Amino acid sequence: MKWLAVITCLVSAISMRAQPAEAQVSNRGIEPFETAMPAMLPERFIDITKAWAQAFTRKDGGYTASDVTANSITISAFKKNAFRYQNTGETVENKIRYSLVISFTQSSYTLKFVVSDIYGDNDVLLTYKLPNYYKPDGTLKEGYDGLETSLKATINEIVQSHYSYVVNYK
Repeated sequence: MKWLAVITCLVSAISMRAQPAEAQVSNRGIEPFETAMPAMLPERFIDITKAWAQAFTRKDGGYTASDVTANSITISAFKKNAFRYQNTGETVENKIRYSLVISFTQSSYTLKFVVSDIYGDNDVLLTYKLPNYYKPDGTLKEGYDGLETSLKATINEIVQSHYSYVVNYK
């Protein structure tokens, strides 16, 4: 019985260490995520990723899968209320179109999160891109309080959801 407890603790510790890191957002974009995963065939990873995308994006209009190769896939989708900020006391919430560019081996993958488009009220496409919210020195411009925190939370939610789906898929 003690051995079972030791093995359970060891497996839990290893799996916790393998989880993706927190999102790092800057004027240069979003740093890629690299993480370990259970060994699996590329076809299975692609199928699991598509199944996750279908389930995760159901409420936000679905997804598209593109650039599928033997070791990569790109998932594109929308996310409502992906980030918000305070500007002159008013809360502004934005929808984004994002892409997950995923490349993988049998035991690890790299996920690059790209914010392709930002939408304002009534789904109007904004001319602003993510770097436009930052000063050249990498700090947020005035009037965008909370943007980085809420965007990081959204990115972490998406990345963690994908990771959990991949490692727990039966």
